[in-house]
Amino acid sequence: MRPRKRSLILNGHNTSVSLEDLFWEELKNIAKEEELSINQLVAKIDESRNFEKSGLATELREFVLKHHLKKK
Repeated sequence: MRPRKRSLILNGHNTSVSLEDLFWEELKNIAKEEELSINQLVAKIDESRNFEKSGLATELREFVLKHHLKKK
């Protein structure tokens, strides 16, 4: 599985993030569950991250994993 780059709008700014399709699909599913757009969900995740510790792609992967671990 190779990462795929997708464009997003975060707080009015264009950005792109590379993630594997599995993570993109799960982010879409979580956004739907929370009644948010994918841009809104990613912006919410981006606002809470420590910019010095991790990049956005890493933070998104961790978010998806933690979301699924909470469901168990």
